[in-house]
Amino acid sequence: MECDAVVNYLAERSISNIRKRLDLIIAQINSLQIGFWCPREEYPTFDDIEDVRKTLDLDSIDILIVVSYRPYILIDYLNSLIERAFRWYGIKLGVKLLGVSSVELETGLEDALGRAMVEKPHKLGVETETEHRCPQCGKDSLKLYRSEKYFSRKYRGRVVESVFGCKYCSFRVRRVELLD
Repeated sequence: MECDAVVNYLAERSISNIRKRLDLIIAQINSLQIGFWCPREEYPTFDDIEDVRKTLDLDSIDILIVVSYRPYILIDYLNSLIERAFRWYGIKLGVKLLGVSSVELETGLEDALGRAMVEKPHKLGVETETEHRCPQCGKDSLKLYRSEKYFSRKYRGRVVESVFGCKYCSFRVRRVELLD
């Protein structure tokens, strides 16, 4: 049920997606790979990191968004497996884990997708120089990586969402402007 809502939401935002399995969807925004995992069980049955890597495609995605009734329990478990894999086997997985509760699915997907784009803005596409200086370091102007106009369920109106970043200090920010 949650994965169907994810597919519908991604279609509304015109984001290409591939359904790998019933509980895993991979969305792509330029070169940013975002996985949406909608597990059927409350608690995962993974025993080791190799099962997780194969099942959730952790080698090919940048961000994994867990969509569940209690996503943070699953995120804690996955984080412990990822940390153990690095500590014991030297396997470094550069995947960021985010969560969306199925109770707040409508607005949670919008926030999670925005947070995912802010995590790795350089993968969103060609940068455009803006007139704004970086508020953190002030050395260079902020770069605009993505700007999109869509109907926001959270704000109940049309918005323009922009993702900015600074190359010098790695400052990243997402700005949402209300149009209505």
